[in-house]
Amino acid sequence: MLNVKELIPWRSEKRGMQERHEGADAVGALQANINHAFESFWRNLDLPLPGAWGMDSKNVLPNVDIGETEKAVEIKAELPGLEPKDVEVTLGDGAVTIRGQKKAEREAKEKDYVLRERSFGTVERTVPLPDGLNLDAAEAVFKNGVLTLTIAKTPEAQAAVRRIPVKHS
Repeated sequence: MLNVKELIPWRSEKRGMQERHEGADAVGALQANINHAFESFWRNLDLPLPGAWGMDSKNVLPNVDIGETEKAVEIKAELPGLEPKDVEVTLGDGAVTIRGQKKAEREAKEKDYVLRERSFGTVERTVPLPDGLNLDAAEAVFKNGVLTLTIAKTPEAQAAVRRIPVKHS
């Protein structure tokens, strides 16, 4: 999956100190102000860092793939390190919410020290759903860290799907 933060070339962490063009030409000052505005925008989104989930208590958006066939909508969510008991799926108000919580503890005792570590992390993603779904027929399957949610379309929604032949000109 694509990580948005990898696409941001102007991140101050990558460059060290943020460049400022104080007293420089107007174009340079404008560029510095634009860079600062974009940097503030991305920082305020509080996007997850790669590998950060489970390291702190911030919510992280799990990666999802969404597909639609003539008969159903299928959503796959990546939830590595979780067990089915740690995952909650709720449907309502035209959306599905996938939520999971990971708790891990580790203790190592050696002759001169004791190491105790705890990590907690929450993942949550809400996906809007189209009209014409039979929410009572929704099925969720969790396998190898991937949750697959399948929601069947109503017969009316299935009947409304029409194929249009594509002609060669």
